[in-house]
Amino acid sequence: MPISTKTKTSLITPELQRQIASNGRIEIGEGATPQKEEEPAATVTASTEQAGSTGSAPQSKYNDVANLHFSKGKKAEFKAFFSSHEVTLVQGVENAVTYIMKEVKAGRLRVSRNGIESVGE
Repeated sequence: MPISTKTKTSLITPELQRQIASNGRIEIGEGATPQKEEEPAATVTASTEQAGSTGSAPQSKYNDVANLHFSKGKKAEFKAFFSSHEVTLVQGVENAVTYIMKEVKAGRLRVSRNGIESVGE
């Protein structure tokens, strides 16, 4: 059902309505033959085997995903800092967290809601 206003006119463009209506369907161009539903699964399996994976499920590009939310302007600041050291933002954050965890385990730092503190010195 299209989104409508008090004047009963749709706010969705006709192109977007067509995309929504055909979502999930496979469109066949000229000269193409219809595919059976089992073929895409076989294609996924073949591409995983070519990549050298032995698992039954295709593996993701990323091992784990975490969404980080920074204070306003901090992302740009962090990105600029890490870029100046030829490290991506993700690599820099991973390295920083790994370092902090190592220092906490060694007893040299303490992490709390209030921040990070040096211990003992």
